[in-house]
Amino acid sequence: MSDTRPHHGLGTFSVFIIAGVFILMLVFLQAVGSAFIQLGFPPWLATIIIPGSLLGSVINIPIATVKSDATPCAESQFVNVYGLAYRVLTPDCPGKMQLSINVGGAIIPIAVSAYLLVTYQDVLVPAAIAIVIVTAFVHAVAKIEPNVGIVTPALLPPIVAALTTLTLIQFFPAPISATYAVAYVSGTLGALLGADILNLGKLNKLRTGRASIGGAGTWDGVFLTGILAMFFL
Repeated sequence: MSDTRPHHGLGTFSVFIIAGVFILMLVFLQAVGSAFIQLGFPPWLATIIIPGSLLGSVINIPIATVKSDATPCAESQFVNVYGLAYRVLTPDCPGKMQLSINVGGAIIPIAVSAYLLVTYQDVLVPAAIAIVIVTAFVHAVAKIEPNVGIVTPALLPPIVAALTTLTLIQFFPAPISATYAVAYVSGTLGALLGADILNLGKLNKLRTGRASIGGAGTWDGVFLTGILAMFFL
């Protein structure tokens, strides 16, 4: 008796996996958009921020050229830090490094944070305290990895931002939208200040030809930290 059951090849399962990931991404993006609207952003602006951050994550604006350690790079193409694999960047010009700022990972998150701080001025004090706490934590755990960049454990910064916000709101009661604003701003600016800005003086240890503030990209850095901080509340 022949087997008449349908057989699915690896290609079919790959299509299902891709479709599943795509659907999950759409759901996540919709949730992010809803979060921004709840924060007080006009719907049209929220729809611009998300794709702008995605596209901006591949745009780095050069701002300076600094000295870099000319020590030869690691031979491996990938290194593991905090359980994640990062691609090694080979210097274009040993001894010099081009410093840039990432549009999706720094400029847009800073602009969003500024908008929220202006909109929710009643929570400026808890927001400032939360930013200091998250900055100190991120700076303590940030690791300078030669040929890779400045890396931090992916989920710890947003968790710290969420817990800090929940604690401070007990002393500074605020509406739910303002609470989300504190979480986003502290997660975003705390990650940017703690990991990148406070380590600018150590950039020569990176031994790479290019470095970018917020350059981990939109969904692996500052922007995502602020979003997850809100979701963790």
